[in-house]
Amino acid sequence: MSSRNKLTDRPLDEDLPDWGVLVLESHHSPQFTMDWREHDFLKLVFVLRGRGVIEFPDRVTHFRNGELVLVPPKTPNRIADAPDAASSLYICCISAKLMSFDAGIANLIKPGLVPTSGYDAGRVATQLRRMRHLQHSQQRSKKIGMVAAASRLIEWVVDAVEAQQTKPNIHASDDREAMQDYVRRLAMEFYEATTIDDAAKSLGMSRRTFTRLFQEITGQTWLTYVRKIAVNHAKHQLAQTGLSIASIAFECGFNDLSTFYRQFKSQTGVSPKAYRKQVNSSPS
Repeated sequence: MSSRNKLTDRPLDEDLPDWGVLVLESHHSPQFTMDWREHDFLKLVFVLRGRGVIEFPDRVTHFRNGELVLVPPKTPNRIADAPDAASSLYICCISAKLMSFDAGIANLIKPGLVPTSGYDAGRVATQLRRMRHLQHSQQRSKKIGMVAAASRLIEWVVDAVEAQQTKPNIHASDDREAMQDYVRRLAMEFYEATTIDDAAKSLGMSRRTFTRLFQEITGQTWLTYVRKIAVNHAKHQLAQTGLSIASIAFECGFNDLSTFYRQFKSQTGVSPKAYRKQVNSSPS
């Protein structure tokens, strides 16, 4: 096991950098113990694996893999894993100063589980994974990128909490209309796409209905369509930015470079590196 994935018996240090956002990846050993702690920042805890509880002074919140737990600023808390299921967590710490411009957010940020679907959980995990990658990079834009990504997470949390409180009818009564809206959004949110099952679940459809409607509207399978959008975005980034190929791959929703290289070459006929060289050497 790499040092990055080393098991820990104690909670990790949560020392925020000057830009106010920190993402930790904590893999608990069976002997993990945690004392009560309190902090001045908002903490989002995403459960990668395992199960357990987060204790608050007035409640106990049970968690399991795929769930997101909110720990507001100045809220005493501690984590206790189930004896047979030590947890692995993404922990995103966000300075309260980054939310100070909107006092109303504090009224929505309450301790406990954030109501999420499988689709929501997937995009949160993907966002946190990218933030971890960015945090360890040497990119000049790292600080603003981390702040922007944290703001997006807070946006999703606020939307999820408000949706739960008001219980609106979030799905169009007509499945075709809902699918058309999904396809429109996919053009801007393709990097959040996880699996076809999660996509179908997010629309309240069966996989069979989702697949049929998606192909009727786009003329393509879901995976082919998503990867085509992703590669087109990658082409733009390769031509217009100096981002590393690895950063572009993660930005486009690919979790490993080999899949990105394979998909890019199958659609363009050349590797990402060769494509960047071609467009940079071409006359304006």
